[in-house]
Amino acid sequence: MSDNVVVESLETPAGLGVGRPVVRPWAGPKLIQWLFQHPEPVLSILRDFAPILLWKKGKLALVTRYDDVKEVFLADDAFGVPYTEKLNVITGGVPFILGMEDSREYRRSRDAMRSVMRLDPTHKVVATDDIETRLAPATEIASENFVSAAGNRVDMLELSRKVTFDVLLDYFGTPAPRNGDIIVWATRLFESIFHVGKPDPELDREAQAYAEALRAHLQSLTEARRHSGDDCDDVLGRCIKLGLSDREIVGQLAGFIVAGLPQPAMILPKVIEQLLRRPKMLAQAQEAARRGDDATLAKYVFEAMRFDPLAPFLQRITKREHVLAAGTSRAKLIEPGTHVMFFFASAMMDERRVPNPKSFNPERPQENYVLFGYGLHQCFGIHMNKRLLPLMLKPLLKQHGLRRASGPEGHLRKQGVFPDQMVVCFDAGRIWAISRGVRLITCPRNNPPQVDPTTARPNQNPSSG
Repeated sequence: MSDNVVVESLETPAGLGVGRPVVRPWAGPKLIQWLFQHPEPVLSILRDFAPILLWKKGKLALVTRYDDVKEVFLADDAFGVPYTEKLNVITGGVPFILGMEDSREYRRSRDAMRSVMRLDPTHKVVATDDIETRLAPATEIASENFVSAAGNRVDMLELSRKVTFDVLLDYFGTPAPRNGDIIVWATRLFESIFHVGKPDPELDREAQAYAEALRAHLQSLTEARRHSGDDCDDVLGRCIKLGLSDREIVGQLAGFIVAGLPQPAMILPKVIEQLLRRPKMLAQAQEAARRGDDATLAKYVFEAMRFDPLAPFLQRITKREHVLAAGTSRAKLIEPGTHVMFFFASAMMDERRVPNPKSFNPERPQENYVLFGYGLHQCFGIHMNKRLLPLMLKPLLKQHGLRRASGPEGHLRKQGVFPDQMVVCFDAGRIWAISRGVRLITCPRNNPPQVDPTTARPNQNPSSG
């Protein structure tokens, strides 16, 4: 996908998002971009000298130590999520768990989605029928096919996006529209949810257009499924069997597509970058991949993530007075309305709780990691991520001579927190992979209808029957 292609305006329904950059060029201050690229020097100073940096006039708090970051995660009664308004744009006003406070409605929504994704009610144990028998093999095979077709050169962003969207859209029962780029839609909407700083009207306009297009597409798929009577055991089919309304189904699926699917492309290029910086660790990770030791491979992947996770921080809004780090010399009273930025990247480099944090150690205990959060808004897909992220990299890591592409493209580049460049090469004559096809769900799949994003009705393509 070229970032230099100029296409029709956002108001044009056909081809919405096609040809647009998946990641927008960074337009903010260069200093902020540098901090996104190199946060640790500043975070280490804050951890030592101002672990809870409070600017009362600006209603802003920066939190950097492990214990305090974990406290913010867990104190859901004091620190609320600030994402509800942006999520409502995406879901059409359907409450989505990422933006909800603890309530009966939250628990009903959470439990419904756990049911259709086969998650245990405790959110600690996952039934293996989906992750182990569907998603894991499909992910590994999709990645193998991508690597096999790549020659000797792999764009890490394309690999991450292709595998994630192909596998999970099929699992959801929501094939991509043929006249729009759902990867652009989801990525821009994800950026909109987590946007930090002054308002961005251009981003808001894009988000509105893409959200309407996504909901229209999902509405058409839901209506088509109901009318067809197909008994398909995917997430969409399970939602219908559960008795959810079309509005609920569309809102929930839109939320999961936007909140979840852009993330591997934000993570895996960083993982490869971290491993390439450490040839010995890369060789050990590759050996684990070649012998099919998924548990050991996962340790290398998540340790690499510790050095450069999804993002440096998350946000909360203070709902009531709360003394953070109470009983310590660094305790601070956080007043209602204070915007809290808590740096989980910094927490994983805090030597007070993480031994030798600058050392790459794949045998660390789980408590050293703060990759998927805690509490009410712990990552809903934590079990999928832990299983699938290493499998997305496994076929590539099997290859001999894995190395950076020559020139700048062989080094990770970011636009804000979003990677937008990372290319690797390997020895083409020794491809270690198999090429095979896979279907997750056994049910009829018509070509997805062309959708007018301004309406929830599909324009049926005559060739699709």
